[in-house]
Amino acid sequence: MSTPSSVSRRLADCLQAHACGDYEGALVHFFPALDKVAKRRRPKEGVGARIRSFLSDEEALISAIATGNVFRNIQVDGVTFPDAIYRFGRTSIAHEGELDRRLTISKDGSLSIGEIWALPSSYITALCIAVMVAPECADEKIEGDATITLFGSTWRLNELWGAHERLKGSIATAFRNSNLFAK
Repeated sequence: MSTPSSVSRRLADCLQAHACGDYEGALVHFFPALDKVAKRRRPKEGVGARIRSFLSDEEALISAIATGNVFRNIQVDGVTFPDAIYRFGRTSIAHEGELDRRLTISKDGSLSIGEIWALPSSYITALCIAVMVAPECADEKIEGDATITLFGSTWRLNELWGAHERLKGSIATAFRNSNLFAK
């Protein structure tokens, strides 16, 4: 196997930090990988636009993995899911070194969206998986043979790279809805 790229190294570090309960550290590793893949998808857009666009593209997949439900176009008090992740997560970490108080990650699986976006830690896993399965990541690999179970199917992490349509098909089958990810 070739040497893992910065995307695969950052995502491996993100998943490791997440497993240790270091959610802020996980996101510190996650955001550079997200930006690099978003730039592959939209090379002419600025950083904010490309990250928000990527998150918007993948919002249904992210919510399905994180919660077992599909949410699209969430907007509360004028803030969308891509805005919240970008402004309260990525920008705050990049400029302040920590998450904005308006974005919290919980161990207990609770989800609450309002002035504060309180997301379960499963959102970190879902964000990572959304980046991994992006077609732009088809040539990525990580070291080891770790697995993850999603909707009753066990996947080797290295099988997920670039497997966007396969994973969405598997999830749509689990939901018994072939139009689950139709826009």
